[in-house]
Amino acid sequence: MYNHSDTIASLATGPGGTIAVIRISGRNAFDISSKILKPDNALKEPKNGVSYLLKVVDENNQIIDRAIVIAYINPKSFTGEDMVEIFCHNSPYIVKKIIELLTKNGARQAIRGEFSFRAFINGKMDLSQAEGLNELIKAETEKQHRIAINQANGKLSRKIDLIKDSIINLLSEIEVRIDDNYEEMENIDISNYLENIESTMNDIKKLVKSYEKANFIKNGIKIAIVGSPNSGKSSLLNRILGYERAITSEIPGTTRDTIEAVTQIGGIKAIFTDTAGIRANSNDKIEIEGMERTKNAIRTSDIIIYLEDVSKPQSDDDKLAVDMINKNMKKGAKLIKTYSKSDLEKTKQEKDFLYTSSKTGENLDKLLSTISNTEENVIDSAYDEIITSQRQKQCLENSLKELIKAREILSDSNYEIVAEHLRMSLNHLEDITGKTTSDDILKNIFKNFCVGK
Repeated sequence: MYNHSDTIASLATGPGGTIAVIRISGRNAFDISSKILKPDNALKEPKNGVSYLLKVVDENNQIIDRAIVIAYINPKSFTGEDMVEIFCHNSPYIVKKIIELLTKNGARQAIRGEFSFRAFINGKMDLSQAEGLNELIKAETEKQHRIAINQANGKLSRKIDLIKDSIINLLSEIEVRIDDNYEEMENIDISNYLENIESTMNDIKKLVKSYEKANFIKNGIKIAIVGSPNSGKSSLLNRILGYERAITSEIPGTTRDTIEAVTQIGGIKAIFTDTAGIRANSNDKIEIEGMERTKNAIRTSDIIIYLEDVSKPQSDDDKLAVDMINKNMKKGAKLIKTYSKSDLEKTKQEKDFLYTSSKTGENLDKLLSTISNTEENVIDSAYDEIITSQRQKQCLENSLKELIKAREILSDSNYEIVAEHLRMSLNHLEDITGKTTSDDILKNIFKNFCVGK
């Protein structure tokens, strides 16, 4: 997949800022770097983790930049190899020139995820930690960060190890009886053994279920604002966002298409959709198409905010909007019934409605709190034991299937086949941490990393 004997180099930082970091890793990292860094004796006998202020020079000994340079001696580096980091000025010319000089002197441009891959094969992290590291880089919100940092720090790995230990204990009880040629061992206590299998299966099921929570956090909560024309949907969206995202007007039907906007609520990404107003009698093709898009928004949303103007009697448009929500809301979605324009004279009163005003801000904090509480109920605060990828979920499901087969066969006392299913269950768990993962799967994982990571 990668040539491990090469010394690799790449920019590890993105555009913007005044400082760029260039990484070099491999057995010739110090030798190659010393050819462009002066005085070169700093890297002839480097001290681990010590920083040096050195000149970067070209083949004609012309100064390119002055840089802070840190040397890491294997295995005390991110990759587990000899490694150098050059902190130079973030000029496109300087960065390009330094990488060019490094490649001329024997380094190779790293490809996506190659530094992290080397860290993985050199035992600096397992595969689930590497995936957590990639999620950490991509984290946009507090809760995305919390899940990623826990996985990168090995909390998922430790949970997988505990489940593996349980299966190993189950396997040991079987294998000792397979090897009992003189039948000196008592028969397995089937009831107790099945209880232990069930306990292990429940641990795996809990992790599988956590994938839904991870997706919720990674992809964000989808919230549709639905109501009749001029019920205040766009005004509510703008008030929540704190800026004018949607056009507002006293003329009904201003919003004729869905408008999306992203913000954060309680540390989670919230994707709001302002929908076209629901009108009971319309011959306008554009308006009809807008209402069809509203239906789609309802079907795909986790939360529906139904908005009704409290200053006007309930209309046929309002009734149609309620009917549309009831028919299209997906299973498990939450409906928040909300009155808008509570700063005006009220014409109706329902106990299960929340009174809000986009003009005064009345009860908007309660509305956001309701959304936030919905998020917490879905997440269930399970940050330590949570899986973040479809690959991890599939491995767990495969492991679970093997345990189910072992449980079914156990009553027949066919211990050899039971043992084989337990071994297969273990193998699928080891795929999560990378002990038995194929090169094709590894390549697919690390290709999603940044070039310098």
